[in-house]
Amino acid sequence: MPKPAGFPVIVSSPSGGGKTTIVNLLLRKEDSLVRVVTATSRPPRPGEKNGKDYHFWSEARFRDGIEKGRLAEWALVHGKYYGTPKASLDGAIKKGLTPILVIDVQGARAIRKSYPAAVTVFVLPPSWAVLKKRLLDRNDTKDIEVRLRTAESEIPAVREYDYVVINDNLDISVADLGAIIHAERLKRDRQLARLKGSPKHYRFA
Repeated sequence: MPKPAGFPVIVSSPSGGGKTTIVNLLLRKEDSLVRVVTATSRPPRPGEKNGKDYHFWSEARFRDGIEKGRLAEWALVHGKYYGTPKASLDGAIKKGLTPILVIDVQGARAIRKSYPAAVTVFVLPPSWAVLKKRLLDRNDTKDIEVRLRTAESEIPAVREYDYVVINDNLDISVADLGAIIHAERLKRDRQLARLKGSPKHYRFA
């Protein structure tokens, strides 16, 4: 039987919500999932590898990609470009894999326009106090107020998402995200699409 049709999964959260940790732990358990490597025009930081952490593109290549529609979403942040190459998404989907994107609210909106079948998940901490404590525990206090203001502006967008994971227990949150993806794979249209080419004894095929 053919592999289930791939579809993008978008995971967003305010800074300190735990989205990256949850996704990385789930990727270790699920071979059918793949983290989409995004592109940036900023230089690599110590230890970062091209093609693994980011695709490190020149500004000229980024502008060319934007002009030619090769990016599913992009943004200019502090003078540097960030974005998701369509080739990374489309390549995973063609293989029947489930690409996961850890992106912000703005990027999620752009992806859904190009990929309406995308599934969106918003990760929330159990309370505002917990979010603030997690940010303080990072020892990154110099921009905590900026991050909190950004979180205040992003959290209302939770109403635009298909699912919400309350990240109170990391193991449960990882299991919840896995359950969401599994349930989406079992949706009627995705399952029936796998029957193409099978014997026609199914009257609905």
